[in-house]
Amino acid sequence: MGSLEMLSRRTMGTDMPVMAQIRKLMAELTNPMSLAQGVVHWQPPQKALDKVKELVCDPKVSSYGPDEGIPELRQALQKKLREENKLTKSAVMVTAGANQAFVNLVLILSDPGDSVVMFQPYYFNAYMAFQMTGVTNIIVGPAHPQTLYPDAVRPANSASSGA
Repeated sequence: MGSLEMLSRRTMGTDMPVMAQIRKLMAELTNPMSLAQGVVHWQPPQKALDKVKELVCDPKVSSYGPDEGIPELRQALQKKLREENKLTKSAVMVTAGANQAFVNLVLILSDPGDSVVMFQPYYFNAYMAFQMTGVTNIIVGPAHPQTLYPDAVRPANSASSGA
C-alpha cells in the first residue's frame, strides 16, 4: 500500500489537485495570505477566541438557528431599513453564507419543472441548487472570455438536470 503502482491509471493521469497546487505555490512565496474559502492561515484575535469560549455552551449559539437568521438581528436590520432607507415592506434574511442564500432564493423563485438560464462561468453549487430543487431544464449560456458578459448572439447549450 502507498505505492504509486497501486494507483489507477485514471488517478495517475489526473492533474495535481488544485489544493495541492495552491499549497505548493504558497510554500514558494514569502508571507502569502490566502483568502480562499475556508482556508485561513492565521488565528482569530485573542479577544474573539475568549468570546467564543464564553458563548460555546449557550444552546442558542452552539446549535442550528432558524434558517432566516437570528430574530433580534433581523429585527435590527428591518428597523435600519425602515428608518434610514424608508423601506417599509421589506423582509430580511441573514444566512450563514452565499450558498444558503442562493438555495433559499431558488426555493422562493422556482418550482419543480421550471426552466432557468445560467451563464458561464458559474459556481457549481448554483447548478446543483437548481438540480436538487427540481428545476428540470437548466440552460447554460456562454460568456465572453475577456469580459465574462453573457453572449446574446451565440445560442445557449441546454443541459438537463437528469432529475
